[in-house]
Formats: sequence, C-alpha cells, structure tokens
Amino acid sequence: MDSHNHIDSLPYIDHEYDDPAAREQVLGLIQKEMRQMTPPAVPKSTAMFKDSEVLRKEYERVRSGKALPEFDKDRYNKLEGPDNEHDEEAWKQAADNAASQLEHQGIRTENLELLQNFGANTWKLSNYQKEQLLQGIEAATKRYREKGTHINKARKYEQTEAGVRLQSLEEQWAEGVRRCVEIQVASGQLQQEIVGLEQQLAAQKPGSDV
Repeated sequence: MDSHNHIDSLPYIDHEYDDPAAREQVLGLIQKEMRQMTPPAVPKSTAMFKDSEVLRKEYERVRSGKALPEFDKDRYNKLEGPDNEHDEEAWKQAADNAASQLEHQGIRTENLELLQNFGANTWKLSNYQKEQLLQGIEAATKRYREKGTHINKARKYEQTEAGVRLQSLEEQWAEGVRRCVEIQVASGQLQQEIVGLEQQLAAQKPGSDV
C-alpha cells in the first residue's frame, strides 16, 4: 500500500478559488459549518480540585456562568472608626481593616527598599534574558520560515509537474473519447451498409419479388 497521502487539491494548478464567487461560496460553507459547532462543555466533576476549597469554588463559579465578584475597595479607603462607638463587631472589623492596611503599607515599603537596592541589576538581568529569548525566537522564526519556503518551492514544483502530467492525461482522454465517437459513428455507418447489402442479396435470390 502506498504510504504517501493522496491529496486531491493542487492550489498551484487549480485556480477555481481565485474566482470571487467561488471564494464567497467556500467562506459561506465554512461559516455555516462553524455555526453548527458547539463549544466543549465544562466537566461537572470537581474531583481535580478536591484538595483546594478555593479552586473548587472558583471552578463551580465558572461552570455555572456566574460573574466574578467585584473587588472590595472600601477596606482600603476607610480608616475611621465606626459611627456607633458601642458596636463591638464594628470596632473589630475596623481594627482588622487597619491591621491589614498597616501590613499592606509595610509590604510596600519592603518592596520599595528591595527595588532601590536590587532593582537596577535585576532589571539589567531581565533585559539580558529577554534579549537572549528574543534572539532565540528570531533564529527559530528564520529557520522555520526558510523551511516553509523550501517546502512551498518543492510543493510548487511537484504540483507543476503533476499539472503537466494531468494536462497530458486529459489530452489523451479527450483523444480517446474522440476516437471512440469516431468508431461508434463508423460502426453505425458500417451496420447500415451491412443491412443494405443484406437487403440487396435477399432481393437477388431466385423466387424473390423484384
């Protein structure tokens, strides 16, 4: 069995797609097929998140299509105490809010100190790593682009050769059809001549009515 893939499309030879009407028809068929496609459903099982309550709840939220809760900004804007001085729960929430903001400001201070001490060198190292990554990507892009160019050249050559062969076979087929038609016409004429000769022979036999 032939291990090569049999391709019935020769884009370098077939130019039907260059016709705007044909292109529009093809695009319409593609859009129609895409409208009939359904996106994959999100699995209902949350077994993969059995060890994380946070991930499990977030997965259930995404699966149910619920919107992401808005970020609570009030806790970063309010530092005043509660309006009711005798509300113990309100004072507790205010104290927790103040402690979280104090911790937040402390972390910001530490980050600024780290940035001041190590930010320049870290930035230079990051730029160097990104430049190396960029060079690797550019080299790979050039390599694959050249590979694609070679493949397209080989494909064009093969399809051009196949086009010449197809044209030759089409001409041979047309010539064969033409000969078959000529043979059929000649055969029909010959049959008519045979019938005419048989009638003449029958008329020349003794006892026949002339």
